Amino acid sequence: MKTEHELDALIVGLSNELKPSRDLWPELEQRLTDRQSVTAEVVQFKTSRWLSVPFASAYVASAASVLLAVTLFWQPATPVQTVVFNPQLVDAETAIVYSFEQAKAEQLASMKVVNPAYADWQQQLAQWQQAIGQVQLALKYNPNEAVLLKQLRQLYSQQQNYLQKVVQSGLV
Repeated sequence: MKTEHELDALIVGLSNELKPSRDLWPELEQRLTDRQSVTAEVVQFKTSRWLSVPFASAYVASAASVLLAVTLFWQPATPVQTVVFNPQLVDAETAIVYSFEQAKAEQLASMKVVNPAYADWQQQLAQWQQAIGQVQLALKYNPNEAVLLKQLRQLYSQQQNYLQKVVQSGLV
């Protein structure tokens, strides 16, 4: 076994460049030109095939049949009746979510300018939404758990108070 010093001496003796024993360019050039000509033929074949007359007529025929079906079976939309939210008809979680989400939407709609001190307000809201999502997931397993409902109300309340501060900071 050789020592490190002997290996270092052998490494120093090696040349910095290795040259091939023969010229490799003619073989590489032949392969490159063959590949380019084959690729050009394949591309030309594909474009001419899809733009040919039989395919174009098939496109026109399918578009015409869709247009005919739409015109024959078109029915104007019936007016949508507005649904009035009644908190007595839903569970506690839905009532909490509805009331706070409605208040949040109103606050966001009234927001004009945000004070630079609250530059990360969207990230803060996203963190509250993540926590709210976790509580809602727990409520799927225990829908009437009072502690979870209280926690959901508190999270929404904190989010609403923070959003109110953000909105008021832009008014000043």
